[in-house]
Amino acid sequence: MPISESETRHTTLQEADAEANRQLTTLDAWQKFAAGQPSPPVLPTPAKLAKLTPTERALYDDDRLDHHARMLVIATSFVEKTVICGRRLVVLNRHAISARRGLMVSGLPGTGKTSAITQLGVAHELVDRARHPNVTDRIPVLYITVPPAASACMVAA
Repeated sequence: MPISESETRHTTLQEADAEANRQLTTLDAWQKFAAGQPSPPVLPTPAKLAKLTPTERALYDDDRLDHHARMLVIATSFVEKTVICGRRLVVLNRHAISARRGLMVSGLPGTGKTSAITQLGVAHELVDRARHPNVTDRIPVLYITVPPAASACMVAA
């Protein structure tokens, strides 16, 4: 691997590591999350794979593991119901002057609450981008984290 390609590869890995450490609570990270999954690494032919040095093979394997670590969200009935209900509430609240309707998702740990809410956020973000295609300064979704014991009043405050 030529030096310049190795340096580029190292920069790409640094960017990937920085990307992995971003939180959805930042605008940049949320927008990249909503944009979708990056493309998978290119699968080399068996002949090209055999010609890779041990270091190149380790980097290639790391890319593949990194790709598979970004698990897709499965549209379970819970995720679908949350997205549908949330989208309906957004439409109902669009012209509301007062008494806006809200959505609170609760459940046992590990039931997919965060996944469902992030999918609702992505759905809303994509619909908003489609409704306003030439506007780049809109922020239709804010992603916040709250402590596990937070109540509805604490979140509103």
